[in-house]
Amino acid sequence: MGLSSELLHVDALLRARWVRCRPHGHACGAAEASTANTLAFPLQGVFVKHLDDGRKVVAHAGQAVFFNKDESYRVSHPRGGDDCFVLEPAEPLLRELLAVHDPHAAERTSSPFRASHAPLPAPALLRQRLLWRSLREARATLEIEERALELVAAALAAMPVPPPRSVRSRPAAQRRRREQVHAIAVLLTAEPVRRWTLDELARRVHGSPFHLARAFRGEQGSSIHRYLLHLRLAHALDAVLDTDAALTAIALEAGFATPSHFTAAFRARYGATPSALRRDLRAATARELRRISTAAGAVRR
Repeated sequence: MGLSSELLHVDALLRARWVRCRPHGHACGAAEASTANTLAFPLQGVFVKHLDDGRKVVAHAGQAVFFNKDESYRVSHPRGGDDCFVLEPAEPLLRELLAVHDPHAAERTSSPFRASHAPLPAPALLRQRLLWRSLREARATLEIEERALELVAAALAAMPVPPPRSVRSRPAAQRRRREQVHAIAVLLTAEPVRRWTLDELARRVHGSPFHLARAFRGEQGSSIHRYLLHLRLAHALDAVLDTDAALTAIALEAGFATPSHFTAAFRARYGATPSALRRDLRAATARELRRISTAAGAVRR
């Protein structure tokens, strides 16, 4: 497996790394264990985290994936590799943030994260993009720390409450439906622009469309259609903020039938149209560059 890790930032409060994985196949890798309590934010691609208790996490853009220290897991890649950036908050900071959202966090000294992953709400996705930009451009430490703290807090707030029963205690039929939901999530993540139908998805996993739709909502907390929509919008957000591509082209490449549908869905998700968000971000960047230039000129004088 081709795995590379680049340290982007380190100080007393946190470490940030960019991790790129390019596996040689689809099989599970060797057992691993995280050396610290960390949060991973997938940027591109998809990977599956396999836990010892049988749970599987389909990790893709738009999520935070939690890794407890010394937790054993394996990773597989159903469709190619993935890119993530990983945050490792200092333990005192992490405990403080956890206490805000989970009153029982202090009792779980060995496994502070109560869930394996969380879908990020739209404001958190925007914070993720701003932090990723700050890390890539090696911005000021204070800016990186503040943005990282906001993102970690948002991810912890989105962390769901785990089910009261373990996976092993579920009846066989429920375990089967859970496996089908996992397989559907992999299919959608691998091909988000495809024109999927519920019937086709059900046939892929040898299930009933009705039971599959109900099981998916129960496991993922979202309808299949909404899950796919958020996948497409997460990928489109990168193109809107990081490229000069025409918005019409971005809409079509993200799988939307029309630019107007893309604009309406984007505005509903992120609170602004693609053009307005791109314009506002560039205006903010220009103001920051002018401020830096003015400050540098004052120093020279």
